[in-house]
Amino acid sequence: MSWQGTYRIWLKLVVLHEYFDKEQCGLMLEPDTATKTVLNKAGLIFKQHDQRTWFVIGEDQILLDEETILNFYFKTTQKEFYYYTDQDAVSQAGWSLNNYNKNGIWKTLTIPVSETRLKSSETETIEIQLKSQLKHVEFLVFPSQNYSMGPLEIREQREKVLFKDAEELKLPGTERILYRFVSSETLPLKQKSEYQFHLWELRKSGENLLSRLPDFPRVNVLSPFSPKDTITSYIYL
Repeated sequence: MSWQGTYRIWLKLVVLHEYFDKEQCGLMLEPDTATKTVLNKAGLIFKQHDQRTWFVIGEDQILLDEETILNFYFKTTQKEFYYYTDQDAVSQAGWSLNNYNKNGIWKTLTIPVSETRLKSSETETIEIQLKSQLKHVEFLVFPSQNYSMGPLEIREQREKVLFKDAEELKLPGTERILYRFVSSETLPLKQKSEYQFHLWELRKSGENLLSRLPDFPRVNVLSPFSPKDTITSYIYL
């Protein structure tokens, strides 16, 4: 393809995901079979620019019929995608997201071709913003069986996350005693956490730092007590 004066970016599709800090979105975008055929007949090229940006490239005059519907598959690239992504993605004027959920395809992006789109001489950017799921953060602490421990407490270093009082429970299906700590509020899931959690033992002689905890539980490790809204880490002392 020659780029000198005849071809331009007609559509720019950008997918932003709250879960990621870097230039990625956890998805691949590709046209469905019918859309591939339509694009080929019109001399349009669908091209990936980076991990979250795709272009539809064509000549100055876009040779599509009005009322043509373009459909693109959102294919998941990470098995944890469904654990960290809010499934209620919102559509906007001029495009829509529709549930699919089979064969590795999460949703379809539908873009109707309108007269305005055909006649515009400027690149149109469609920016799709995806939200992270909100989850409680939980730590299940198994105390040492070799010596008696004082009361335990989990703190976030900068007090950005507060925890409810510890519950002494048994791990479901076992007789193993543990202490359960759960965040007071739900938090948006992030690939890279900004939190620093520490486990403290409170003794009469003073506080004893027992451990620096994981920055964030893994998104696919669900609480045995509340799996729908809580992710957990197991801590053994």
